[in-house]
Amino acid sequence: MRHPLDYFLNPASVAVIGASTVPHKAGGRRWRSLVEAGFPGPLYPIHPGAKEILGHRAYPSLHDVPDPVELAVVLVRTELVPAAIADCVALKVPAIVVITAGFGETGPEGRRLEEEMTRTVRAAGSRLIGPNCAGLFSASGGVNVLGWGAPAGPIALVSQSGNVALTFVQFAREKGLGFSRLITVGNAADLRLPEYADYLLTDPETRAIVMYLEGFQPGEGRALYELLRGRSAAKPIIVLKPGKTEGGRRAALSHTGALAGEDRIVDAALRQAGILRVSEAEEAWDVAIAVASLPPMRTGSVVVVSDGGGHATIVCDAANRLGLAVPCLSEATRTALGKLLPARSAVINPVDFAGLAEEEPEVIPRVLDVCLGDASLGGVILAGHFGGYVKIATEELGRREVAAAAEIAEVVRRHGKPLVVHTIYGGERLPALEVLRGAGIPVYRSLEASAKALAGAWRWACARRPTASPARRSRPDRSRVASVLARAQVQAGGVLLEPDARELLALYGLPVPPFRVAATPEEAARAAEELGGEVALKLVGQGVVHKTEIGGVLLDVAGALASRAGFKTLGDRAEAAGVTDARVLVTPMIAGGVEVVVGLLRDPQFGAVVMFGLGGVLVEALEDVVFRLAPLDADEARAMIGEIRGVRLLRGFRGRPPVDVAAAVDLVVRVSELAADWPEIAEVDVNPVFLLPQAAAVADARVVVAIG
Repeated sequence: MRHPLDYFLNPASVAVIGASTVPHKAGGRRWRSLVEAGFPGPLYPIHPGAKEILGHRAYPSLHDVPDPVELAVVLVRTELVPAAIADCVALKVPAIVVITAGFGETGPEGRRLEEEMTRTVRAAGSRLIGPNCAGLFSASGGVNVLGWGAPAGPIALVSQSGNVALTFVQFAREKGLGFSRLITVGNAADLRLPEYADYLLTDPETRAIVMYLEGFQPGEGRALYELLRGRSAAKPIIVLKPGKTEGGRRAALSHTGALAGEDRIVDAALRQAGILRVSEAEEAWDVAIAVASLPPMRTGSVVVVSDGGGHATIVCDAANRLGLAVPCLSEATRTALGKLLPARSAVINPVDFAGLAEEEPEVIPRVLDVCLGDASLGGVILAGHFGGYVKIATEELGRREVAAAAEIAEVVRRHGKPLVVHTIYGGERLPALEVLRGAGIPVYRSLEASAKALAGAWRWACARRPTASPARRSRPDRSRVASVLARAQVQAGGVLLEPDARELLALYGLPVPPFRVAATPEEAARAAEELGGEVALKLVGQGVVHKTEIGGVLLDVAGALASRAGFKTLGDRAEAAGVTDARVLVTPMIAGGVEVVVGLLRDPQFGAVVMFGLGGVLVEALEDVVFRLAPLDADEARAMIGEIRGVRLLRGFRGRPPVDVAAAVDLVVRVSELAADWPEIAEVDVNPVFLLPQAAAVADARVVVAIG
């Protein structure tokens, strides 16, 4: 079955409704770019008065076109768009691009018109890109309705901004690698990001995908994640999404909700899906060039080869900062390099030509041959002035430089390892550099860009694609779980009282210590005797969410008499706080270990999300937490735990024994399964959990159930 997007990118015929005879108008520019793209099929300009436009017969309306149309591009005034859509629907046009603005982006009335237009299109079995988009480009399809040219190449771009798309076009012109497809989505009233990704992941013309995203629509992030689950051979996707700084936090009843800034979740979800997120527009294109051009990296260790120390120092520093290793070279490799280079050259890593390459460019492929032949190295960055030696010497040296470039390409081909080239002449079309580009060797003008590009290739090599169905650990009694959750319907805000929250977590196999709920001082005393040792007393009642804020927790309570007195103390505090149904939960004290937090929340874009981090009363002050989409398996949970800044505390610190990380992994997996099983659970906050040397114990828990 033909993918809906194929009608947009490989149509058999195209009509432009609103094609203009005025070259500088939107309809004139886009009609010209379509004609000049060399589209192989029939083109139909729709204009009420013109007889022909740029050599193509014009038609007064779509109904006058003699043959079927597969792609219609709408450029008429806003008030005329509904009629144009009606014509497309009546003639069963499968693909419609609405470039005209003035819809959902303008306010409620615009959104109403946009939704009505989308319903009309979908009901007819057609699909829509836009409105308020800049158009699209398809190299193999010969389609260009952008109004400006775009070079062809292996990279696909999906952009929520026309201006940003034009920025990427300029990068492509400057850097020498272009587009297979370029799609601007505008308001994305119909076709959504997962559908674009689905098409491009199987598109034979595309080797890498860049997406500029300003935001996700509800559920869109989860749909994109699910699309990529289990696709071990998926193509690299590079996402540029602004929003790493936040103006505020979400209001929530749990620490998990309070800590879950949107960007943290986006970052975690994209990484979990194997998507490469970048921070800058040029970095996005540089990384795309690298992953589209380079052979796979087998290790993250690299060598920097340079004309001089300054360039090498900057590149090495950037490479280390970005996650690449720049190790000392083996004795065998240093010995081999020493036979090629003068004694003054450094050969430890970085490797310095010490001026020799500018006189004898033939040495460069020989040095690269040695470096790429080192099995411990995953790639090479060549930094300096290569390609421009001709500008500082003679034409004869320039010819030798071109020959050296051809040898470099052959060396890279033979070893099958990535080489990235930095040169201060990277922005110029010099002969030697064109040889490298033609061989698929990326060339960058910025020192840092060369490191970012190779680091991006290594990130892609390491990207972990989620498994289709993680091995399950919990086996809860679903009827008992449903019974516990039903109790939330009668409690304020859908918050389970702590005894119910503990029961729920225990049903999922979380390590919940024994506890009793006392309604009288005598029951508290009896519970303390039954549990033995020192106990904690915790206030339970309607509206009690953060117990510590009203003094609702007493710790290290020893014996029946102290427990009876503690019950009375908590009762007095409950009365002062307006709690009318106060009871007291009695549970053994937990000593030692490290306090952590495990949480769950529902994100509008990504659905169920699990949190792990350092916990206790300082959890929001420390903010040492990480996130993943649920459900997840043990490997992902273990990787998640290893990402917190305070991971050394878990491994043993200053004489303290290491804690049971396996127990933490089990906790995270089970909470993620709870999240996946019961969508009505809005938030979970298990804090603190005490991780002990050979176990874990839940000290407090809060569960919020969505009501209504």
